[in-house]
Amino acid sequence: MKKYILLIFVTMLLQSCNSEKKNYADGGVKDGGLTIHRFENLVFGTPLADLHQTLVDKQYDYRFLFNTDVADPAYFEEIKYFASDSVMRQVYDVVVATYPDLTWLEQDLDEAMAKAEKLLPNSRPKNLYTLMTGTFAYYDRVICTDSFMAINIDQYAVKNMKYFNGYFGMPMYIVNLLDSVYLPIDCMASYAISKIPQSYAEQSMLDLMILNGKILYFLDEVFPDIPDSIKIRYTSQQMEWAEENENNVWSYFIQKNLLYEKDYAKIRTFVNEAPSTAVFENSAPRMTDFIGWKIVSRYMKNNNVSVGELFKNTDSQQILTDSGYKPKRK
Repeated sequence: MKKYILLIFVTMLLQSCNSEKKNYADGGVKDGGLTIHRFENLVFGTPLADLHQTLVDKQYDYRFLFNTDVADPAYFEEIKYFASDSVMRQVYDVVVATYPDLTWLEQDLDEAMAKAEKLLPNSRPKNLYTLMTGTFAYYDRVICTDSFMAINIDQYAVKNMKYFNGYFGMPMYIVNLLDSVYLPIDCMASYAISKIPQSYAEQSMLDLMILNGKILYFLDEVFPDIPDSIKIRYTSQQMEWAEENENNVWSYFIQKNLLYEKDYAKIRTFVNEAPSTAVFENSAPRMTDFIGWKIVSRYMKNNNVSVGELFKNTDSQQILTDSGYKPKRK
């Protein structure tokens, strides 16, 4: 299978994120709730002989996923190659068996979006899609813009793809996080990221901590009944370790002068997805996320600030200072 062919849908998404400027009627709502359009069903569930015309006919429904005219023969040939690939058709069979119906996700997201709209008015994405990319796209598993949200649904079926050797090389600590229980969380986290101003300058570890703290605080607001361990994607044992060792990890960051470090090579082991946080044996991963969550939660408790104002505040140092954050020794 040619890798550049597999990347076609990732390319479509990333380019359409940058190019979509138009305002359209809300095609993603039905009966007062959200509708998730399943692009993988269109591509793999349509006979190849009918696929080109079907894509042309459905182009408006899936307009945000296309970065060119699907009537273009050369462009269609790439889609046809992808749709006829024997491995991807097996992957599609697994996806259909794993997620025959996504009504539950539509309902979860509709409730979460209703809460989000009270925090960030007029910001609900109006078109939701699932699709398959056939690549290790963990960090792009959900993409959200003002116009649409796209879920790489094959990423969330990898536990049932054991015969694909971890689905093109995914390590098991990531496979374990690609479970349906995390789908609503990942969708709303991507939504939050799309609403937080991002600096193109180098970010310090504190900047990354506060960014992820904002996202996790937002998840608290839109999913008040979901356990914290699910929001941060920890096992119960990892959550317990994080609670018990918060002060130790914070002290280490201070002693090693890591908060303001901008050299990504020096901080990536603390912020990237991993089995654990570097230098701490049998620890929870991404302790920067956990501590950032605590800082932002304390900041919001101690200051009269809306979620919209929190998202717009790019001064990580000010948020830390005004939070009064000081973890307790255990």
